[in-house]
Amino acid sequence: MKRFREFSEEESLTESRLLRKGVATVFAMKVRNEGKRLERSAASAKSALRHRPSDTAEEQLRRVQDGLSELADVTISQRRMIGHLTSIVVSGQLFNERTNRQLEKLLKNRP
Repeated sequence: MKRFREFSEEESLTESRLLRKGVATVFAMKVRNEGKRLERSAASAKSALRHRPSDTAEEQLRRVQDGLSELADVTISQRRMIGHLTSIVVSGQLFNERTNRQLEKLLKNRP
């Protein structure tokens, strides 16, 4: 029969795994949302920068300004995506370390 301490340590291990999955899922959703935002901004920039022979010089200048603004938004979204991906990796590493320590403790306590 398991002792209470062994049971609680195993439950803590399961809890760590669930927490790791939850954190990774949250950041993965943020990466996906930023990716969608990035695609929209890139498509908008592409549309704004498309050459239209009938436009006047002022209209062309305005479209170039709009396109550059959208490209700036693309860059910001890329930076956010990188940040969220980094968060997934770092949280995974931290939880792996905690899980390894818990496993070592469990194995050490076994007869």
